[in-house]
Amino acid sequence: MAILKWLGFVRMQVGAAVCSRSTTVAIVGIVLAVGIAAGRVIWRAFASNLGVVPVDVAPVRLVLVFAIGVLVAGALLALVPAMLAARTRPAEALREA
Repeated sequence: MAILKWLGFVRMQVGAAVCSRSTTVAIVGIVLAVGIAAGRVIWRAFASNLGVVPVDVAPVRLVLVFAIGVLVAGALLALVPAMLAARTRPAEALREA
């Protein structure tokens, strides 16, 4: 982050960069969860053709609430590191490296 500040990023841009990293990780997790949900739909179609009774373990609403919670928690957890990165002086950070 010090290099970004040295290149001209202001505090708000550094904070946004840290938060965007957190959001990206959360979105990757949500995409994986959606893949699992799609697998459940495919299994339901496959199982009904076999004559097996498919049982839902997690309702769709619960998965959606969990996905939204992951995004909110990721953003909240990124606030403190974002503020600390924004306050870092590039000269001091680069001198330590």
